[in-house]
Amino acid sequence: MSLEKIIERIEQDAKNQAEEIIKNASANSDKIIQEANERANQVKAQALEESKKQASVHKQRLISTASLDLRKDILTEKQRAIDSAFQEAMDNLLKMKDDEYQKIIVKMILPNVLTGNEEIILSERDKTRFGKGSLDKINNELSKTGKKGRLTIAKDSYNILGGFVLRRGNIELNNSFESLFNSVREDLEAEVSKVLFP
Repeated sequence: MSLEKIIERIEQDAKNQAEEIIKNASANSDKIIQEANERANQVKAQALEESKKQASVHKQRLISTASLDLRKDILTEKQRAIDSAFQEAMDNLLKMKDDEYQKIIVKMILPNVLTGNEEIILSERDKTRFGKGSLDKINNELSKTGKKGRLTIAKDSYNILGGFVLRRGNIELNNSFESLFNSVREDLEAEVSKVLFP
């Protein structure tokens, strides 16, 4: 074989090899680009899905917070209405005519007396409302039940809105309206709430 033929053949082989390398490189690059595009689409889809989830979670948090705030506001308003109802009941007690008020106090005192020697402590205002006739009536009723009828009105007074404190020695039984309202309020709140918010 001549040198020209050998060179021609080498050139042809080199050309064929170069074409094969270019063909393989092109196929590989197309495959790499396709895989990269597929991966990019997957990442994009995952990012979109994650964004949707985060948006949904954020939306639920906002709704939950708004709902909680609304419930708190409703509860606050209900509590105000209940407070107002209790305050109105207290005001009505305190605004009663003196004779009606005295009757209520007498009815409250009688079952709380143990010996009949106790002192009745009133507010400064109630000392003027609660007359000697009421005290005599209580002592007479106590005498009928076999107890000593020697209740007295204490010289000192307490800073209470209404009602009384019954003192026997060092022991005091608080029957002020504030104390009574506070002791029954928890039980009554549910009932008041049903009436106000059926």
